[in-house]
Amino acid sequence: MGFTPVQVGVMSLWEFMACLDGYGRANGWQANPGGRGMSVERMRELGIEGI
Repeated sequence: MGFTPVQVGVMSLWEFMACLDGYGRANGWQANPGGRGMSVERMRELGIEGI
């Protein structure tokens, strides 16, 4: 994206992600809509609670 490590270091996460999103859109990145959600059983196997 053209940032120096120092510039990235002083950015908030929100700023960096907004720059990444803009960069991706400008360069034709597309989200991969394929795939499926994780099952509740798999989430429990991974220790994710509160589902």
